[in-house]
Amino acid sequence: MGEEVNNQQEQVKKYSYEELENICHQLSEQARNLYIQLQEANLNNMYTRLNFLFKVLENQISFEPKFVENCSNEIVSLMAINEPDNKEENKSE
Repeated sequence: MGEEVNNQQEQVKKYSYEELENICHQLSEQARNLYIQLQEANLNNMYTRLNFLFKVLENQISFEPKFVENCSNEIVSLMAINEPDNKEENKSE
């Protein structure tokens, strides 16, 4: 029983401020890299989805008209450029 407490005390290590700062920086970099990978994966998924949507339009005879219309609307929304609202710009002036 006494040996278990000794082992647990050895496993608990107190880090210095510099070590904690270094660990924090490493975790921050890792989070940033993971976020970049997520953004790249999302972009790749969007392009893949867009390709499938165009395939639906190419073969629209095989699908219901409502589904084809939904796919067409989704393509338009994906291809549209988001413009800033004029209302927000006027408020800042």
